[in-house]
Amino acid sequence: MPITDKFFAINIRKYLALGDDQEAGEPALVKLLSGFSCPKNPYVERFLKKAQ
Repeated sequence: MPITDKFFAINIRKYLALGDDQEAGEPALVKLLSGFSCPKNPYVERFLKKAQ
């Protein structure tokens, strides 16, 4: 069965290492993760969106 989901990997540590830079730091990571969804595991989704 072919995989139809599209995904990409990010290194969260690299974002956090850039501090408060709006374009590449923690604020950018929060913005990126706001669009993340995981219908198969809502706990993962909640963790990534709320654990700050």
